[in-house]
Amino acid sequence: MKKNKKIEFRVTLTEHLIIKHKAYKTGCSVSEYLRNIALDYPLTYKLTYDEIEVYKQLNKFGDNFRRIGNLFKLGDVTGVKETSIDTAKLIREHLNKLK
Repeated sequence: MKKNKKIEFRVTLTEHLIIKHKAYKTGCSVSEYLRNIALDYPLTYKLTYDEIEVYKQLNKFGDNFRRIGNLFKLGDVTGVKETSIDTAKLIREHLNKLK
């Protein structure tokens, strides 16, 4: 549907900056952001590069824990120990980056 109606309202400089920043975080224009808020549409946030990297690491951890679970099912305690140690080291490395 064509959007041809315009709504204007006044805000302070601070409010303007906050609204622009929030719109930027969602990856949409200020108009689209305010329209979504006013109409109770769901907002999705654009992930930062760091957030994407964290999700990739969490996926790796999830894979490792699935492998550990599968090794338990197979009764391979040697593989469980090695995979657990590798996973613990990987987690420790990433936690040390947060310090």
